Amino acid sequence: MGKYKNYIFMALLVALFVEILIVFPSHLEHEDEVALRQRVEKRDKEAKERKKKGIKEDPGPSSLADQKMGGVHLVESQSGNRDWELFAVSAEGSQAGGKWALQQVRVLFYNKEKLEFTVTGDEGTIDDKSKDLSVIGNVVTKSENGYVFKTPSIFYSSKTRQIVSPEQVLMEGPRDSSGAGLFLKGASMKVLVEQSKMLIQNKVTAQKPMKDGKKFEISADGAEFSGKNREARFLGAVRMNYDNMKLEGPEASFLYGKGADILSSVAVKGGVRVSDVDKFATSESVNLDLLANQYTFKGRPKVIQNNDELTGEEIVFLEGGKKVKVERVRAKVENKDQ
Repeated sequence: MGKYKNYIFMALLVALFVEILIVFPSHLEHEDEVALRQRVEKRDKEAKERKKKGIKEDPGPSSLADQKMGGVHLVESQSGNRDWELFAVSAEGSQAGGKWALQQVRVLFYNKEKLEFTVTGDEGTIDDKSKDLSVIGNVVTKSENGYVFKTPSIFYSSKTRQIVSPEQVLMEGPRDSSGAGLFLKGASMKVLVEQSKMLIQNKVTAQKPMKDGKKFEISADGAEFSGKNREARFLGAVRMNYDNMKLEGPEASFLYGKGADILSSVAVKGGVRVSDVDKFATSESVNLDLLANQYTFKGRPKVIQNNDELTGEEIVFLEGGKKVKVERVRAKVENKDQ
């Protein structure tokens, strides 16, 4: 009798097993299909009602024409070389529209297979046809040699290979042995990827702190920086203050020795005016040798100190301007009080 009870018990277990694994899931699948059909019918009914009322359809993200991707990695090449490489947390768009919206973007820009610039930002877009890009929100552009540019947005043209920002830009240059990097503000920015050049345009102001506590304060119409070296050029109506000295000229260059990590000199050319507490000077060019602490005026230099006027082929301010040396004097020192 006990043996039959065991057989009956085993049969009940098998029946329960079949019910759980086969019948019950089929029941659930049926219910899911019904719910899905109901949702589709409801959506179709709503669409017909909107059409009757003349309301245009918004495809929305559920449209088959739209796609959403996560963990995006794209590479664009020109003439067999990488142009840019893009990473994003997500991308959403359509093949028909040809544009994609990106989130949490990082773009690497190359020149002859060498990484030149990296751009990061909150959002971005990419045109699937032109391969043009935009990055918007907390945008940071970094050159491989240490320049950092902060802007609200950037736009990249694949045809011209230029990164442009029409909005205010803040720049911080790389540190060097003479002190902190250059701090700069400008009205707009243009980056020439193929030339590895960075142009700051309109209403440029800058500061360059020095280790000895002195600092350069500069204003100009524009500034130019290189991704290949640390040289910085200021162009157009340049005005500089440095250690009680004021300099004015059309162009000024901050120069580093080859392979050196220290600002060695500042060259101003194109017609220069210099003044300090007790002197006024003019020349075609002036070179501030920061390591030797001397300033050399060339090209019809003239210095007026108190009532004396000095001219010569070359005039040198020694010890930061405490002493004056005139090379190949063309005119004698004249005391105008006599």
